[in-house]
Formats: sequence, structure tokens, C-alpha cells
Amino acid sequence: MNGLKRNVSRLFSNRGKLFVLAMDHAQCGLVEGLERPCDIISARAQSGLDGFLVNVGVAEIMEEKLLDKKILLRTSSGGTALGDSFTNVHVNHVSPETAFRMGVDAAVMMLIMGGDDYKSAQQTACDIDAFHRYNIPVIVEILANDFEITQSYDIQANGARVAAELGADVVKAFYTDNFESVVANCPAPIILAGGPKGTDIFEIAAKAVNCGIKGFAFGRNLFLNENAEKDIKMFNEILRGK
Repeated sequence: MNGLKRNVSRLFSNRGKLFVLAMDHAQCGLVEGLERPCDIISARAQSGLDGFLVNVGVAEIMEEKLLDKKILLRTSSGGTALGDSFTNVHVNHVSPETAFRMGVDAAVMMLIMGGDDYKSAQQTACDIDAFHRYNIPVIVEILANDFEITQSYDIQANGARVAAELGADVVKAFYTDNFESVVANCPAPIILAGGPKGTDIFEIAAKAVNCGIKGFAFGRNLFLNENAEKDIKMFNEILRGK
């Protein structure tokens, strides 16, 4: 087994699954609930979470007591919420050397589907290769050029397969109708990014697990949640069983 495979395996060291709190949203600007990210991380340090998905600035200042938690580093950015091209321009701004120095467990980047997506696909493929030279696992999240259709079957199914074909070790996908087909047609393990607005996230999580996903990467469902500790336990039961 080579170093990359070992590191990918370690992502799923907790009974074969991965559950992280996604906190990378604020790279686009102010986000309700993420005003004090380090306070949130400290408050959840003893929870059932396996780790955290954060931007490089937050990762640099995380407390040493969190060394037992996995750190997924968001390496790409899509501009700010005040810009004109937030969803269809995502470029990696963190080098593999920086990620390696920080000792992160995985890099997370975006693949944009639709429009001039050859630009995103080619750049994502190059960046995956660059991180793999350092044996750093790469998680690719699927977005649509038209953000409104991101949580559609065509975007997620095609995006997940393309990401895997380009070398992604894990795919971060949104729940859609016919989600079992999204999972079945993706050679890489999938972790769930979330479900359509207005749906019961616990129901969506259970359905996704039944479809064969390997983890959760939930954000607002947890950092805007006053009952986060209780819900983390419930999500863990859904993901790993009692």
C-alpha cells in the first residue's frame, strides 16, 4: 500500500466513515454563525465529529488540543459574495507544499460543471496531481456553473463520475433524486454535503447512507444549530449505527 492509499484510508479510520463540520463558507465574506470559528471548533472538540473542514487562515490558528481531529483544508476559492462570478470561478490558492507543512488530512477543492467547464476540469485534474505528489488525499466538491441547479441529478451524477475519473480520492456531493445512481456510478467514496432546502436533513442523511455514502460534511445544519451536540450524536447513529 502506498502513502496516498494509507492517507485516504485514515480519513475513514472511524468505523469506515468520516463525519466533519464544514466551516469553509466565510471565505466569501461574513456568514451568520461563523463569527468566531475557533470558539465553535473548541466547543465541538469533544463531540463525535471526526474533524473539521476549514480555510487556511483558520487552520493555522486552531488549538493544539485538536490534534486528534482530522483537518480538511479548503484549498480553492471562488471570489467573494460581492463579486460577479462567485460560483463559476474556483481556483486553488493553497499550494501542496503549504498543505503538507500544515499536516492536513486532505485538500478540498471544487469542480464546476456546465458552461466553460473544461477550464475547471483541466485545472482540477492538474491540482489533484500536484497534491498527490505529496500523498495528500483530495476531496472534490461538485458545483454547477448555474448554482441554482447544483442540487440536480445531472450535475451531481456527472460531476461525481468526472471528479473520480480525474483522480479525486473522495467526492463531496449533494443529495438529489435517484441518489443511489449517483453513488453507484462513482468509483470514489462519496460524502454528503447536504440536501435540498426545506427537506428533513435527518431523513436525507438516512437515505444517503442507505445509498452507500461514506460520510457527512455538514455546515449550517450544525453551526447554526443550538442543539448541535444532540444532533451530532443522531447523525453519528445514522452514519455508523449504535
